[in-house]
Amino acid sequence: MSNWKDIFAHPVGLKLYVMHTGSVHMSGNIHFNKKSPEFKSMPKDKRFNPVLAYAVVHPGKGLALLDTGVHSSFCDRPFGNFGPLLGRIVKIKAERGRDAASQLKSLGFSPPDVRLVILSHLHLDHTSGLPDFKGAEVYVDADELKAAGSHAAMLEGCAKAHREGATINTFRYGPAVEPFDRVCDFFGDGSLFVVSTPGHTRGNAAVILNARGGPILLTFDAAHRKANLDLMIPPKGDYERARRSLGAIKSFVEAFPRARVVYGHDPDQLGELELAPSFYT
Repeated sequence: MSNWKDIFAHPVGLKLYVMHTGSVHMSGNIHFNKKSPEFKSMPKDKRFNPVLAYAVVHPGKGLALLDTGVHSSFCDRPFGNFGPLLGRIVKIKAERGRDAASQLKSLGFSPPDVRLVILSHLHLDHTSGLPDFKGAEVYVDADELKAAGSHAAMLEGCAKAHREGATINTFRYGPAVEPFDRVCDFFGDGSLFVVSTPGHTRGNAAVILNARGGPILLTFDAAHRKANLDLMIPPKGDYERARRSLGAIKSFVEAFPRARVVYGHDPDQLGELELAPSFYT
């Protein structure tokens, strides 16, 4: 790999399904870092925010799931599979049939078809659906996995129970591809790249898809909303690291204006997205 321009000259026939699995809410402007000088002047936003999961169909590698969204248990229990402590703090809205496993079935897949799950990070709204895919190989950043094993992980929003029984692997990053310091050519064919974007969590990651219709950037929680990028206000977490990651994303978007960008939890973007069963190529 040398640069993104050369990489994007050789796109791959991918399909991307964006699945809206439910909505999440916590008190306060949680999508903007309190250390930002602009934070105090921002209007309060009490909206529920979309929780997305993504299915990528690769022409040779098959079906991969990127994050797992809201679990179906939230349709039957108020705390779903968050447990009573975290479930009281992180509030979820869910509708039957919108969890990732159900949406994949409506697309003609079944959970055993998912042999691979890539997790952007280990916050519970991104791992909630993982128990439905017990046969899959799961990949996450090594720093993220280490942090999630600490005693404070639950207080930071990680649910160890979601990962029980899962085979967890870590990304193998290669050389930098500017503006990103660590890049993983996941399949080794220039189709799906995991880029390290720490700050929101220690091992937060984003994904770039080299699709035939043009590159697709999935920011996950490196940029919860487009407003994070527009205002250069990083998300909650380590302010300096998150701001550097946000700056890298901004540089990438400016360099490749034809890239399609899907933000992690943006209620303003939701109505503009092509949601499953529609797909991006």
